[in-house]
Amino acid sequence: RIKYLIGKGVNPRKMLAITFTRKAAHEMRDRANNQEINIHTFHQFCYIRLSELKQKTIQIVDEDALPFSRTEILEISKYKNSIYQISKPKGYDAYQDYLNKQDLKDFDDLLLDYYYILKTKKNVMDFEYIFIDEFQDTNNLQYQVLKLLINGNTSVLAVGDPDQSIYQFRGANSKIIYRYIKDYQAKLYSLTINYRSSQTIITHANRLIKRNNRRYQKQLIPNDESKHPVYHLRFSSVIEETLSLIELIRTLKKIVKKDHEIAILFRNYERSYEIRKGLYEYDILFRNSDEEFSNNQIQLMTIHKAKGLEFDAVIIIGLEQGLLPSSIQNSQMILDEERRLMFVAMTRARNYLYLSS
Repeated sequence: RIKYLIGKGVNPRKMLAITFTRKAAHEMRDRANNQEINIHTFHQFCYIRLSELKQKTIQIVDEDALPFSRTEILEISKYKNSIYQISKPKGYDAYQDYLNKQDLKDFDDLLLDYYYILKTKKNVMDFEYIFIDEFQDTNNLQYQVLKLLINGNTSVLAVGDPDQSIYQFRGANSKIIYRYIKDYQAKLYSLTINYRSSQTIITHANRLIKRNNRRYQKQLIPNDESKHPVYHLRFSSVIEETLSLIELIRTLKKIVKKDHEIAILFRNYERSYEIRKGLYEYDILFRNSDEEFSNNQIQLMTIHKAKGLEFDAVIIIGLEQGLLPSSIQNSQMILDEERRLMFVAMTRARNYLYLSS
């Protein structure tokens, strides 16, 4: 779409493309082959605009160095992303005092500060075209910033899949897609053909996700009609699971073209300890998601890290009550998110899918 518009003579500086990771922004910029287009994450875009308007470098706090717990930081982030519409967390004042005394901003402050500037209608950039990727991961504050960037002449293309909204714990709200459609009478185009996964994998993924409540009803249609079975492997202990999966991985290494096409996915790294230990002991090379890529290593990562990726063979471990699905199931909304997380994990696989519990 961006290339088409540039070919038609649209000024690339009048375009804004929002992605949710820096990597995705770099990839989009490379594909567009034009350095004049504004392609950023929400936070990058707000950081650049605030730096230009204030004419100074904004210092971003290192969250790992903060004297606050992860839970406290997450609750404060949710509070800011609600634009102060929910109850103020207990440690908010102390947290904000800490930042102010050191002239620091966190990532949520970037969005909030630019939101309030946009509210005054001063120094607003006039974009003719706005593109948003992974729209299902948008939170309330990001959506409010977007709304203030849209004027009567702006053409907006938002791409997202509500079934892949898995960042509710960060404040993301898949319902924003439907709110956007209602707010702007947007046309909805459903892309239902799946070009990645085999027919059997898609059948099981559809069966899972259709159980979610208040969901836009759509069904994936596989482009690939191959029918490799989906296996559910059940074990009496983590040790038994590890030894069996080592043998399975050895078999898969003979089937798939390259070792990096085999992925082991899990809810959190703690659950992967035994399998990582087993792979090391049996001299099977592997890499964690934050390590340097290599063709001859199988890949281990959380489901959240795997989002947007695909592999020839996927093994999902830790499918146990209390882990996946989580023990925190005090609402239908949370259970729906657990199904979406599993849906994302399953649809990372092209041909071979193994569910281990």
